[in-house]
Amino acid sequence: MKNLVASGCSFTETWPENPVDGQTWADYLAPMAEMKLHNVAMCGAGNHIISTRLIKKTEELLNSGVSPDDIYVIAQWSGIYRFDRVVEKNMASWAGPGFEKRSVWIKALATGEKRFEPPSDTENDWIMNAGAHLEGIWPPLLSITSKEHAFLETLENMLRVQWYLKSKNIKYKMFNGWDIFTDGSLKEKFFDVADLTVNGVDQFSTDGNYTNVSQPLLKDNCKWFGYLFDMIDWENFWTYESDKIKFGGLTQWVCDNLPKDLWFREPGDQHPTNAGHREFARKVLLEFLNEAN
Repeated sequence: MKNLVASGCSFTETWPENPVDGQTWADYLAPMAEMKLHNVAMCGAGNHIISTRLIKKTEELLNSGVSPDDIYVIAQWSGIYRFDRVVEKNMASWAGPGFEKRSVWIKALATGEKRFEPPSDTENDWIMNAGAHLEGIWPPLLSITSKEHAFLETLENMLRVQWYLKSKNIKYKMFNGWDIFTDGSLKEKFFDVADLTVNGVDQFSTDGNYTNVSQPLLKDNCKWFGYLFDMIDWENFWTYESDKIKFGGLTQWVCDNLPKDLWFREPGDQHPTNAGHREFARKVLLEFLNEAN
């Protein structure tokens, strides 16, 4: 049986209600394609964590003897303001309360198991700002983080996954959970950790009027590192395009192609519904797997 490696944030992680039947595109896609799923997505993950977990799992499969021809990888990218850092444990003594509140080994939604078991002999902690952006060391770090630096880290993680998979001759596809490529402004800086995105104010609203075609691309306003955007292999990167959307993601596809009651899980919860994930897997992603086989 071929193997499907999926990585992303909560837009990809299995949810707890009924993981057997599937909760996100990854859970639906694997049985549709008759593939074994290795879902390493993680709630709140930023793009460094997403790329790290994807590479680690793929390398484990290769080292176990699985052929590159029997692996297909799909990466779902998250918001550019989601960061993680490996820091010395003794930093907690001066960082203050809340420093350790968002370690990367938080428990999985569906299984309750830790994603990473902290090494017993390490002097370091691995922390993330999703869920803790107003606590510990994150406020001062975020306050000096420019939009260009956030974009740079995302591009670097996309490219390292691209280059790693190409070096291993593994077929893959990438897509974004929502629009992270066009430039705009937040109504309030860091207003909601789930949506630390550029142009994040209204792309999750229920009015269905989000448009970004008149917005500049982030890469054009990032004068130091915008050129990295042009190094992405767009043959392997799906984006949603329409008369009002450019470089859109899963959210834009769902809102433009499905009835409104299938857009979001519930009021205040901006994750696509199970049906939204299922239809995205069936109508968009399954086509790529069929072409690869």
